[in-house]
Amino acid sequence: MTGWRRFLRLGIGVVLALLIYFLVPVEVAGENTGTRLVISALMISALTAGTIWQVVRHIENPELRVDGLVFAVVLGVLAFALAYYRVELVDPGQFAELDTRLDALYFAVSTLLTVGFGDVHAVGQTARALVTLAMVFNVLVIATAVTTLSNAVRRRAQQRVEERRQNPVPPHSSPRPRRTHRNPR
Repeated sequence: MTGWRRFLRLGIGVVLALLIYFLVPVEVAGENTGTRLVISALMISALTAGTIWQVVRHIENPELRVDGLVFAVVLGVLAFALAYYRVELVDPGQFAELDTRLDALYFAVSTLLTVGFGDVHAVGQTARALVTLAMVFNVLVIATAVTTLSNAVRRRAQQRVEERRQNPVPPHSSPRPRRTHRNPR
C-alpha cells in the first residue's frame, strides 16, 4: 500500500474512532455499575496489550509501518476520555468542569501531553484513581509508543539520506536553456 493510501486509511480510522467516541451510548439509568467497571477494565487491558504488542513488533522489526501504533495511541486517548466522561455521569462532581464528551477528550489529551491547564481536574477519589491509572498508562505505554514512533521516523530519514548518498542523481548532461524573455515564438 502506498504512503498516501496508508495515511488516508489511518485518517479514516481516526475519524471513525472519533465518531464512535462521540456516538456510543453511556447512559447511567438502571445498570449494574460493577459489570460496567469490569467491562471497562477489560477494554483498557486489551487496549494496553494491543499497544504493547504494536511496540514490541516495532522494536523487533523497525521496518514496519507505524500507522497501527499511531492508531493504538489514538484509541488509548479515546478510551480514557470515555472513561472520564462515564465516571462523571455515574458520580457527578468527580471532575471539576467536565460536562461533555469534548471536555473529557480535552482532559485526556491535556493529561497525555502533561500540560494540565487546571480548568478540568479530578476532584473525587474515583476520578483521581482513574487519572492515576491514565498517567501510568501514558508513561509506560504511550511514551514507549511515541519513542518507538520517533525512532522509526528517524531511522527512515537516515535510510533515505544513505540511499541518496549511495545512488546520487547524475547531473543533467546539458543544462536547461534559460528563458531570456517572456513569450518566446
